[in-house]
Amino acid sequence: APVFAEEHYSARLAENNAAGALVLRVRAADADWGQNARVRYRLGEGRVRGSPLSSYVSVQAETG
Repeated sequence: APVFAEEHYSARLAENNAAGALVLRVRAADADWGQNARVRYRLGEGRVRGSPLSSYVSVQAETG
């Protein structure tokens, strides 16, 4: 299974950030070889004030 570089990640951000602003970068590695070592990232399902989390933030699947 992939292992994250940090056990916990936390970020503070200013109100009204510009669209596309970097909020946080996470990193994980997998000890497998080749294609099996590839790690992809995604947001879990969640809601903020009744709206999907994905309407507030996004994640780059290849880079975290």
